[in-house]
Amino acid sequence: MCGICGILHLDGRPVYSTVLSAMTNLLQHRGPDDEGYFLEDDVGLGFRRLAVIDLRGGRQPMANEDGAIQVVFNGEIYNFRELRAQLQQQGHIFKTASDTEVIVHGYEAWGPEVVQHLNGMFALAVWNRRERELFLARDRLGIKPLFYWRTRDSLAFASEIKSLLILPGFDPAVNHQAVFDYFSQHFVPGAKTIYRDIRQLRPGERLLIKGQKMAIEFYWRPRVIPGPDRPLRDWCEELRQRLLEAVQRQLVADVPLGVFLSGGLDSSAVTAAMARTGASDIRTFNVGFDVPKYDETEQARAVSQYLKTSHETFRLTAAVTDLLPRLLWHLDEPLADATIIFTYLLSQAIRQRVTVALSGEGGDELFAGYPQYQGLKLNRWLGVLPRWAREVLAVVAGDLPSFGSVRLGYQKHRLERLAVSSLFPLFESYTRKVAFFTPEMQQRLFSPDFRWQTENFPYLEEVWAILRDYPGLDPLVQANLADLSVYLPDGLLTKMDRLSMACSLEVRVPLLDHPLVEFALSMPMNLKLKRLRTKYIWRQALAPWLPPAVLRRRQRGFNPPLEFWLQRHLTDYAQEHRLLETLDESGYFNLAYVEELTAAHVSGRWDYGRQLWALLVFAVWWRRVRGKGAWPG
Repeated sequence: MCGICGILHLDGRPVYSTVLSAMTNLLQHRGPDDEGYFLEDDVGLGFRRLAVIDLRGGRQPMANEDGAIQVVFNGEIYNFRELRAQLQQQGHIFKTASDTEVIVHGYEAWGPEVVQHLNGMFALAVWNRRERELFLARDRLGIKPLFYWRTRDSLAFASEIKSLLILPGFDPAVNHQAVFDYFSQHFVPGAKTIYRDIRQLRPGERLLIKGQKMAIEFYWRPRVIPGPDRPLRDWCEELRQRLLEAVQRQLVADVPLGVFLSGGLDSSAVTAAMARTGASDIRTFNVGFDVPKYDETEQARAVSQYLKTSHETFRLTAAVTDLLPRLLWHLDEPLADATIIFTYLLSQAIRQRVTVALSGEGGDELFAGYPQYQGLKLNRWLGVLPRWAREVLAVVAGDLPSFGSVRLGYQKHRLERLAVSSLFPLFESYTRKVAFFTPEMQQRLFSPDFRWQTENFPYLEEVWAILRDYPGLDPLVQANLADLSVYLPDGLLTKMDRLSMACSLEVRVPLLDHPLVEFALSMPMNLKLKRLRTKYIWRQALAPWLPPAVLRRRQRGFNPPLEFWLQRHLTDYAQEHRLLETLDESGYFNLAYVEELTAAHVSGRWDYGRQLWALLVFAVWWRRVRGKGAWPG
C-alpha cells in the first residue's frame, strides 16, 4: 500500500524536483518505508511506499529493461504470480518478486488492456516514453483512490487531494455542486470533488493522455446477468468456494496480517474463511463503545472463541471527537460518516500489531443487508393501499409523541420516513431513505442566495443515473446497484482508505474480489432479501462455518451512539468549533433552520443526529481544512 503522484506538462515545460518532492512528502503517511522519484524533462512521478510484498525488491518507480515504461502503483495485485508466469512464457524477464513488475511488463504486452488482467485493488500510473503517453487507472470497485487536475497545458495526479492543493497556480475554489451533493448524501459522489478543478477517476475507469488529447472510459462496470436456475444448496456451495478463493488470494504478504472482527456477519465470514484456509495464529480486533446498546464486544469475543483467534478490544468514548479536524485533513473532503473517528482509532491500534488487516466491507451491498431494502419491501406492500390511506398514515406517524426520548424520537422518525416514502414510486422512495437532507429540508437549510445558485442542480444525480444505466431492472435491484456503485466507493471505501492509510495500515476487502462480486450480482434478489430477512443466502451459505447466534443476529453495522453523544455534547461541540459562526461565514446556510434542528434534537423531540453531524463536519472542514495542503496544526 502506497501513495503516488505525478505531473505531465503538455507544453514541454520542465517538472521541478522541489514541486514533485513536496507533493510526494504530503503522502508520507501512506508510505513511511521508502520514497522514489522519476524525473525527466516535462514528466515526473513520485512514490511513497508501505512495504508489504517483496520488502527489498519492490521499490518504485519501477521500469522495464530500457526504462521506456515507468510505473507507480498504489495497492496490491493478488494474482501477480499467475500473471508473472504468463508473461515469462511470452519472453519477459523479471528482476524482482514484487506485484508491481507485472504491471510494467503487462503494459508492454497488453497496453491499457493490462487492467483487464489484474485482480486486486489499485490506482496506477504508467508513463510510456516511446509513445509519450500517460496512462492512469483505478480498480473496478473503487477501493483505491486517484485524483487529477487537468489544465490546458498539464495534468497532475495524486492518491490524495492534498498533494494537488500545493501546486503552483491551483485555485482552491469550492465546487458548489459538491456542497449541494454532500448535504444530500453526506459525502461527495462520483467524479467531482469538493474543489471545482479537481476530479477523480471513478471505479473501473482508465484515463489516457497523449499530446493534448485525453480520453476517459470505463473498462469495467457492474452487470446484472442472471445465473442459472438451481437449488439454494448449489448457490450456497459455490458462494462458500468463491469466498474461500477470494480470502486465500488476499492473504499474500510478507508482513503480519489481522482481521477487523466486529462480531457481525460480514467480518465473521471473512475470519471464518481465513481460518478455513489453514491460516494459523489469526489476530482479530474490534472497538467497544461506552453506550452498552452499541457495544458489540461480547459478540466479537464469541466469534473469536468459536474460530479460535487471538482477539483484542479497544474501548472508545465520546471525547474522541476532538480528533475531528485532523481526520478531515486526512479525508480532504467533508464526509459525515459517524464512524470516521472510530475507524481511525481502531486502525491506529491495529497498526501497532500488524501491517495488513482484512475487513468485511461489501457484504451489505452484495447481499442486500441494509434496512432500506426492508423499507422498499414494506413500501411495495403499502402500495396496495389507496393513496389517501398512506397520506393519513404519514400524518399520524409525524404526530406521534416521543416524550423527550431520543430512542423514541429515532423510531418515530423511521416510521414517518417509511410512511412518507410510500407516497412515491419505489426507486424514488429509496432515494428518500438514503438522503441526509430531503429536497424539502434543503429548501429550508440553504440560504436564499445559495438556493438560487443551486436551483438547477440535479438532486442525487449519481443515484438517479442508475435508472438510466440499468433500465428495466426491478427497483430493488436498482437500489442495490446504487449502493454498490455510489455509496460503497464514495462513502465507505473512501473512509476506510484514508483513515487506515493515515495510520500506515493496509486494509484489504476480500468480499470485493471482483469475481466474487460478479457472482453475487448473478444471484436472484429474492435469495438475498427473503420476505424481510436481509442477507438470506449469505446466512444460509455461512451456516456450516459460524455459530447460530451470529447467523440470527439482526443487521446493525458499525454504528457509534451518535444521537446520544450529540444530544449530550452538541452545545459543547458547536461552541468549540464555532459552528454557527462558520456556517454563517460560508454563506450557504439559513441559520434559523440550523438552530431549529438543534433545539429539536437536544430536547429529544426528534432525531436529527445525522443532519447535525453533517453540519458539524462541514463547519470543521470549512474552518480548519479547506484549501490547505500541509496539516495546519
